[in-house]
Amino acid sequence: MTLEREELRDDWTVTMVGGTGAPDGVAGRTIPATVPGQVHTDLEREGLLADPTFDRNEDAGKWVGRADWSYRRTVDVDPKGFERVDLVCDGLDTVAELSLDGVVVGTTRNMHRRYRFDARDQTGGVGRGSKTLEVLFESPYREAGRVAAKAGSMPGPYDEPFPYIRKMASNFGWDWGLTAVTSGPWRPIAIERWSTARLREVRPLVDVEAGEGVLDAHLTVERSGLNDLDQDGEDDDLVLVVTVSGETAEGTATRQRSRAQLTPKDDETVVTVRVPDVQRWWPRGYGQQALYDVVVELQTVDGEVLDRSTFRTGFRSTRIDTASDEIGKPFNVHVNGTLIDVRGVNWIPDDVIVSRVDRARVAGRLRAAVDLNVNLVRVWGGGVYESNDFYEVCDELGLLVWQDFPFACAAYPEGEPIRSEVIAEARDNVARLSRHPSLVVWNGNNENIWLHGVDNWGDELGDRGWGLDYYLDLLPTIVDAVDPSRFYTVASPWSGDESLFANDVDHETHHSWDVWNRLSDDHYRDSVPRFVSEFGWQAPPAWRTLRDAVRDAPLAVDSPGVVHHQKAADGMGKLARGIAPRFGSVDPTSFDAWHYLTQLQQARAIATGVEHWRTHWPRNTGVVVWQLNDLWPVSSWSAIDSAGRLKPLAHELRRLYDDVLLTIRPVTSFSASVSRTGGTDRPASSASENETVGSGDLSDTLSLEVPGAEPLGVSPGAFGNAPIEVAVRSTRPGLDSVVRVRRISLSGSVLAEVTLPVHLSAAGVAVVSLPESVGVVDDPTNELVVADMDWRRAVWTPAPDKDMHWQPARYRTSFEPVGDDGVELVVEADSLVRDLLLQPDRVSPEGTVDRGFMTLLPGERVSFRLHGVTAADVPALVEAPTLLTLDRILGH
Repeated sequence: MTLEREELRDDWTVTMVGGTGAPDGVAGRTIPATVPGQVHTDLEREGLLADPTFDRNEDAGKWVGRADWSYRRTVDVDPKGFERVDLVCDGLDTVAELSLDGVVVGTTRNMHRRYRFDARDQTGGVGRGSKTLEVLFESPYREAGRVAAKAGSMPGPYDEPFPYIRKMASNFGWDWGLTAVTSGPWRPIAIERWSTARLREVRPLVDVEAGEGVLDAHLTVERSGLNDLDQDGEDDDLVLVVTVSGETAEGTATRQRSRAQLTPKDDETVVTVRVPDVQRWWPRGYGQQALYDVVVELQTVDGEVLDRSTFRTGFRSTRIDTASDEIGKPFNVHVNGTLIDVRGVNWIPDDVIVSRVDRARVAGRLRAAVDLNVNLVRVWGGGVYESNDFYEVCDELGLLVWQDFPFACAAYPEGEPIRSEVIAEARDNVARLSRHPSLVVWNGNNENIWLHGVDNWGDELGDRGWGLDYYLDLLPTIVDAVDPSRFYTVASPWSGDESLFANDVDHETHHSWDVWNRLSDDHYRDSVPRFVSEFGWQAPPAWRTLRDAVRDAPLAVDSPGVVHHQKAADGMGKLARGIAPRFGSVDPTSFDAWHYLTQLQQARAIATGVEHWRTHWPRNTGVVVWQLNDLWPVSSWSAIDSAGRLKPLAHELRRLYDDVLLTIRPVTSFSASVSRTGGTDRPASSASENETVGSGDLSDTLSLEVPGAEPLGVSPGAFGNAPIEVAVRSTRPGLDSVVRVRRISLSGSVLAEVTLPVHLSAAGVAVVSLPESVGVVDDPTNELVVADMDWRRAVWTPAPDKDMHWQPARYRTSFEPVGDDGVELVVEADSLVRDLLLQPDRVSPEGTVDRGFMTLLPGERVSFRLHGVTAADVPALVEAPTLLTLDRILGH
């Protein structure tokens, strides 16, 4: 008989059975429970817990994490003709004891792994009928306290015990997260009935050899130990059949099958299936995401199917090159022999109550990332190994996945019981995720080796282990044994050798956090790291998201709710100091100005880094911005806030991560060392009077600028009339175009203009030297330089915006309805319009727009496509603060 699975989703209850600090009437009260789920959601639904993400409710709900919780329901453990009955738990958060009618069948202490327990009668017979299943969750703090008492203090950033328990670290708060320590069966629980044998593990490893797809299915079986024996008193042989179905590269259907027979003495084998003329799986932007259906069947020799596993995978080869070169060590990601220009985002759990994140939500976030031209998602090490849904969607969308092991920003005990848990979870998840072609990198930890050095952890640790053995020995050994087809890197950042500073810009991966924490964003140009796996700049969430999250009336920069929804150390101060060099100080009561300028500063800062690094290809081959998403409404480094609203940074990433990136940058020692493969430093013919480049509908544009004076340590020469140049990064096989460069006064008149050729015979960078007429300004406070190529635009502001002589923006608006919930709003400029921003969420909670900050020259127009609004909303849409320009904010 084929294995049967019955998920236990309904009829659960949960009761607080231990702990202190709960409101009256909670302890001992039994309420309905959601499974899969975590207790916070049930308490909120019953009115026993205020939403911890709202206003300042966080502290009032911290008692939940210090309580014990009993989940109960009746289960049918009758074998129903099968030989085995198993209780299968895909995820338990975190410290749990499971019992049937009071008889303990298992215990857990790790959120990150799966469990299977024998549900038969523990007295030796076979259990029949109904039993009461209890899953008793102990407070994570109590378990962490026991481990901490044994291990000793471990250095880290927060006064919370996350290193002492194998649980999602960001439940305990982070510099973008609230503290909400969860408990509960966060992934499905099921009863599985089976006989003779079942598939214990399926690990399909893929490659491509001379155009032929190769799938090596590493298969392990578990025998029941109760089936009938043959005449010799031994178990029967078993048969494993692997079938791969899909299309060839020529578009014809293909179905390939291989099989293997297991003798009673064997419980594992490798079944190899070869697919001739295979369609390769590619990252988005490099080809199609061909996926093949795979069916693995465990059969008797008579052909009876005992168990079956079905999934999809893709065929591709991957390699990450870190071999030493004349600079240091690169971190070059190759897929199917092609060096990938990595344009990535960091991913954190999408909700502090992570069980609330379903496939639709994951798919929505990841599709949004694809729309921003992202091709890699790094799953950060303070969260979880994500759901199967997450990786399946990445497979479908062509998003490469960099997967951290869950170790982040702290020292971790190397002794028991943690070590055994690390071994079990790592092996479990490396095997579980091996089927996904999107997964290309396993990373040992986030920042732990780097912080050990710069924060002098050794002074506190002495000779105690702090996780280094995991990263250098244990984890790479597990990856090599379970899935040698994936690359393992020790850490992020990591320079490839213990003898090197972990965050060396010339070696492998780099985190750029001096910028934001203490330096202005023009310092991104100080170096060209080989691969930037973290960098970022903060801004608050969308106006509506923050307005819905706090009760402050009115909203103010320093109002209690707004400040509470900022978790970074001195975060509000860093936001203010980040704004000041470019835009000056902001009155705390001027919330609208602060909100606008923080969004603009975030977008400009990220643009400064991405434009600099991407136009120094191939010295730099990847940038991964911190971060894509949020898990609650908070000021953070995200491009998409917790409500799913795109911040202006998201629209700017769409431009920055495009296959062709147009930039204006200062001529520096780095840029001077790059060969001029584009235009030359000679005057070119001016555009004709009928030239239309730069008119009509424009893409999202944002200037590449640098901040001004102290206190952020602005580099000398960041502003003024120093020479500039145009750089174009293209990932396409070739590029033939022209760039139109204009020096423009703030009144909108053209002071000088040239048109220069841009040519690339292959993917690369074209650097276009500019003649002095457009490459050097006469009056830095009264001029801009604008470059246009096709629909792309770059803008250079030679002085801090606060010192520029901005003139009032003059423009006209018109609209027409689009569908039932949409509007196309057209803005036509009668003057220079700098950094026009439309925020329809201020008018309608469902309002969205397809563009961020826009800069228009006189006579140009731009169309905003809006959804979630109607024609009746238009009067409010075209008024401040919904529609704003920089001159209005700065009071010019």
